[in-house]
Formats: sequence, structure tokens, C-alpha cells
Amino acid sequence: MNLTEAEWLAMKPADFRSKVRQGQWSGPNALKVCQGYALANLAIVPEKYAFEFMLFCKRNPRPCPVLDVTDPGDPHPRSVAPEADLKTDIPKYRVFRDGKLIDEPVNISAYWRDDLVAFLLGCSISFDWALEAANIKYRLLGDYFTDIPCVPAGHFRGRMAVSGRAFASAQAAIRAVQISSRYPAFHGPPVHIGDEKAIGIKDLDKPDAYAPPWPVEPKKPEEVTMFWGCGITPQAVALEAKLPLMITHWPGHMFVTDMMVEELAGI
Repeated sequence: MNLTEAEWLAMKPADFRSKVRQGQWSGPNALKVCQGYALANLAIVPEKYAFEFMLFCKRNPRPCPVLDVTDPGDPHPRSVAPEADLKTDIPKYRVFRDGKLIDEPVNISAYWRDDLVAFLLGCSISFDWALEAANIKYRLLGDYFTDIPCVPAGHFRGRMAVSGRAFASAQAAIRAVQISSRYPAFHGPPVHIGDEKAIGIKDLDKPDAYAPPWPVEPKKPEEVTMFWGCGITPQAVALEAKLPLMITHWPGHMFVTDMMVEELAGI
């Protein structure tokens, strides 16, 4: 389908999800579609582990802010997009079995079970709409695993993942802290500012989990780097927990909710 960039940005979430379901979009969609609407990360676990995972999210709200939780076996996120189907409406998924990645499908109907509980977690890309509206100059760097330990809960433990951004000036960085702090549903303010090595990131030029579709340029002397909690943290946790089954989104391939970003802004 040959739609223009402007048409994809102006598209309503339900229409975009329909195109995903029909196989008309399977690539990354961050900042490319449905301008102003909230994006979400996905984590699906068996009901046996759902309370522990909810507790993990409660104890680690910066990387795992919960937007919605489904009933067991129900693929419809009733609070943020009741007409959506989480089996089909995300461009790409990851399936883990016993802590190992076994598949990266564009549809998880074959894996769906009556005991599965889906969690939608806020994504920091959502507040990028606000950063751009404020004319803040910055670069997306990608996602990294850190040595910041998450607070464990039952089977769930591991390191925090973060998303990195490089800001053109200290003033731009300060404005970004102010703006992102209004969005606790999308990770809130940064968890770290400055030297990436202090949180265990060895090479800023080589993101661990997801990089933008362009080379990550070396940091400029005048730039300020900042890092936010990231919703791919559950993927690291899946490897540690070795659950019999866990399903997540593929990094950068987000679920688009029916909620506007500003509807979920804090005071």
C-alpha cells in the first residue's frame, strides 16, 4: 500500500492495527504512524506467573509502567484499545520458551492459550511526540542493557534496559527532563544522565537491543546523553526467569493504543 508519510502519521490507531492484521505493515512503527497516540510494549505470561509479573512491574515502575492487563485468555486490552486483538495487531513478536528465543512471528495466534495474561507497558517513544512539539533537538540512540539491577519478584529478576537519547545542548536536556517527568505512564524522567559506562553500557555506538534504521553517530562533545527505563526489560527478565512460555513485542514494533499521549499525562 503506497501511502505517504503524512497519511501514516494521520492514521487512526484502529485503522493502523487493521493494516497490521492484514499484513500491510510488519516493520518498526515508532514515530512513523498515528501521531500523538500512546505506544505500548507487550509482555505475555501464563496465568500461573501473572501475579509475580504484576508485582515485578509494581516494584520496577520506571522500566515497566503498566497501562493495561488482560483477563486470562482474553487478547483484548479493554482499557486502552477494547477492539484490538493482541494476537494479531502488533507488527512483530518474540516468543521465548524456557528462556530461549524460539520464534519471531508477525502473528501469535498459534501460540495463544486460554491461560495467557497480556501486559501492556508504556513506551518512552510516546513522549517523543511532546519533545518534537517543543522543538527540542535530540537524536534517538537505541536501546541498551545496563548493570542496574531490577527489584526481583518471584521468578522475575534481571537488569534494567534503557533507551538512550543525545540532546544538542544542556538546555535541551533540561527541557526533556521537565517534559518527560509529566509522563510517568511512559517511564517518566530519565534514570541516568551522562556517562553511559557508569551504568554498564560499554559502547554507545552499538545498541544492544534495538537501533534506529541509521548508523548511531559518535557522541558530540556538546551533546548531553540521557537514558530512560525501557519496556524491553521484560525480555531480559524472560531469559532470566526461563518461563515455559513468554511472548513480547519485537523491539521497535509497538502496539498502538486508542489513547492520546496527553490523556495519560501526569500533573
